[in-house]
Amino acid sequence: MRHARTWTALAVVLAILAGALVVSAQQPVNLAFSTLGQGTAWYVYGATMANLLRQTLPAGSNVDVKPFSGGVGNAKLVAKNETPLGLSFTVTNRWAFEGTEAYDAKLENLRGLVGGLDTYYLVAIAAKKLDISSLKDIKERKVPVKLYTLPVGSLGELGARQLLREYGLTYADLKSLGGSASHVGYKVIVDGMKDGHGDLLIAVITPKHPSITEIATFSEVKFLPLDAERVKGLGRLGYTPETMPANTFKNQAQPVGTVGFPTVLITNKELPEPIAYTVTKTVIENKDALVRGHAGLTAFEPKTAWQPEKVGLPLHPGAERAYREKGWMK
Repeated sequence: MRHARTWTALAVVLAILAGALVVSAQQPVNLAFSTLGQGTAWYVYGATMANLLRQTLPAGSNVDVKPFSGGVGNAKLVAKNETPLGLSFTVTNRWAFEGTEAYDAKLENLRGLVGGLDTYYLVAIAAKKLDISSLKDIKERKVPVKLYTLPVGSLGELGARQLLREYGLTYADLKSLGGSASHVGYKVIVDGMKDGHGDLLIAVITPKHPSITEIATFSEVKFLPLDAERVKGLGRLGYTPETMPANTFKNQAQPVGTVGFPTVLITNKELPEPIAYTVTKTVIENKDALVRGHAGLTAFEPKTAWQPEKVGLPLHPGAERAYREKGWMK
């Protein structure tokens, strides 16, 4: 009899908890979503996802897409819960969780929602007039270059520093050779590469990237391959060897050996489980809509979006529930 009362009480408690979750899931939420500057692929990704989420989150909810701050800064914003949602990369997730490279403290409250959204490449794009075939030529031939990167806080800028470091170069070295280093948005970069104010761009890019497409179409440039030793060195930081196929961009007739990584949708432990579940479920069930929003998401495979190598962080319990319900995660 005592056991029966115990089980009855437990059932009541579980029912109350379940009811609380349902009520919680029905309350409107306002979610800030950190991406990158307008004109970038990430901003378009975020806007596309936000449009979908406004239809599936509790009535009255809103998702505010922020035009900042990139693969490095977004993890910090999400960890502080300034933006409960953010786009990041597997490599930056790893550094953030471990407190290495760009992070001076471990951001252990970060959690993954959807990984493997695309394929990004770390690339160096040089004006043909520079007449260089590798970044090593800059140091060996003392070539003055006018470098562009995205603003500090983006992986594009950090990746530029890491790549230059592999070739024994710093921004200060570029300046000492008569060159420069500017950290600006894509509007300035595109105009500068076309009019000659810049002649070298180091960035992280996805296929069909609109700004890189414009540069490759209307500027005389070439994509510089990375040599095997530099790829190996970057691999120690968590980058993966990749080859950007020929004709990924106009006038790029040869494949480009480099390193790569995918984009990841991240959150933190504070995001309620029902909301994390809804966000994840919405993204993994709407690949066609995502691709219509940006062709860079064509390679996204929802069935494997939970895999550790495609996320770089522990999954949020709400995301895990979404994948298990699909039968994709055992």
